[in-house]
Amino acid sequence: MSNPATTSLADPLNPLTEEFLQNPYPTFKRFQEEAPVFWSEKSKYWIITRYADVHGILRDLSYEKQLHRWSQVNPLVKMVPPVAHLMKSRATWMLNMDPPDHTRLRGLVNKAFTPAMVNNMRSHIEDIANHYIDQFADKKEFDLVPDFAYPIPVTVIAEMLGVPKEDRDKFHKWSTTLTKTLEPEPDIMKLTKASHVNDELIEYFRVIVNQRRKDPKNDLISALVAAEEDGKKLTEEELLNNCVLILVAGHETTVNLIGNAVRLLLQHPDQLQKLMENKELIAGAISEVLRYESPVQSVRRLASEDLELHGQTIKAGDMCVLLLGAANRDAEQFPDPDKFDITRDSKKHMAYGHGIHHCLGSSLADTEGQIAIWNLFKRLPNLKLRDKHIEIKHPFALRGAKELWMLNN
Repeated sequence: MSNPATTSLADPLNPLTEEFLQNPYPTFKRFQEEAPVFWSEKSKYWIITRYADVHGILRDLSYEKQLHRWSQVNPLVKMVPPVAHLMKSRATWMLNMDPPDHTRLRGLVNKAFTPAMVNNMRSHIEDIANHYIDQFADKKEFDLVPDFAYPIPVTVIAEMLGVPKEDRDKFHKWSTTLTKTLEPEPDIMKLTKASHVNDELIEYFRVIVNQRRKDPKNDLISALVAAEEDGKKLTEEELLNNCVLILVAGHETTVNLIGNAVRLLLQHPDQLQKLMENKELIAGAISEVLRYESPVQSVRRLASEDLELHGQTIKAGDMCVLLLGAANRDAEQFPDPDKFDITRDSKKHMAYGHGIHHCLGSSLADTEGQIAIWNLFKRLPNLKLRDKHIEIKHPFALRGAKELWMLNN
């Protein structure tokens, strides 16, 4: 049994309220001040909110990712065959592995996402961004999410993998279903549906993998097939499941980054004006968006041994929910954290995580965000938000606007 301190706070993630989803940051601040290491008796997990603690845990290999132990946290996983099947599949995602398997798989994929490789793609990403701007440049009103924020990153990652960008509507359906299970406590129905969708994606990639075995291309799937055929680096199961991971992770969070950036800059016109007067601020602007409205709000770890934090005993096997969005609003790390300021030094934000699981595609996401935002406002300087209230979508773990209607005068 864990030994939590007594507190009057209630777990804000169970149940999730619309009020909290719209603005979780006052709640985060209260937890940081009153219970930075909070035990949810109902949900049976720890909530960690301070920057220093989140940063430290992400570097500490005593806190593990391995999904084969998650049935200890939620016994229903074993009891529902499709859910158990999904967890087995996700256990081979490099995102959910610990060393040495994580090191082996990440090393195979990493070379496609280095800053140098991404830099070579800049002009092509700019062409993609301008292609989609062309589609709505003459419209008086449009929804930025499906028309711009979504197609840019999905086109880029589809091209990198070597899958048809024409299938992006399928990708959207599949990805949305899978990401709905990223809450700390996804329900069994969502997990079951995600299991079936995951199987569809696996079979989709199996066809392409078989094609690449016969006719290799200059794409990431061909490179992974070559590694699989080496026999010592990658199994077929790992290959197929990590294709799913790369497709989903390679665009889903960047959709939110682009949407959040447009929304925040339009809601803070003084910051937008600073940016458009000085293009050199674009990298800092994207970093500040990532800090202020983290596209990924939470990640999970399991303690592999008994650990102490702020006088609390975290027992071996306990789940820890690390709130990246809270860490990025920690006044101890970022003074005046609720102020959106593109000139501040936000490079140490936690939106991409930290440690060995630091986001593989962070350079790509930064580049896509910078190119998308600069070209959008350069070409359409009179954009405005149509609606004052912007509804934030579920799940909580991925923060972005459900719709983002623009007026283009």
